[in-house]
Amino acid sequence: MKLTNQDKEYLKKLGHTSEDFAQIEKATGKTTYTLCDEFTGKETLINTEKALELLGRETYLSGISRSAFHWSALRETKTYGISIYFDSSRLFK
Repeated sequence: MKLTNQDKEYLKKLGHTSEDFAQIEKATGKTTYTLCDEFTGKETLINTEKALELLGRETYLSGISRSAFHWSALRETKTYGISIYFDSSRLFK
């Protein structure tokens, strides 16, 4: 996924530098997203577009930017008990 100028401005507010953007963009194509329902225990693989839809752009960006440098991240959706796990470990292989 290509970062927009607005995405880059938001990531800078989170403390990232412009040197980080390439790795974050690369991570979007290598990351596995798992939808986790804490009430049923069900885990479902989802794609980038679904993760964006469920989290909203800023929450998604905070998750992918963390995962791009630390292998993984977890972000909660607006629906109580539903979260998305970001696994970017393939980026480091």
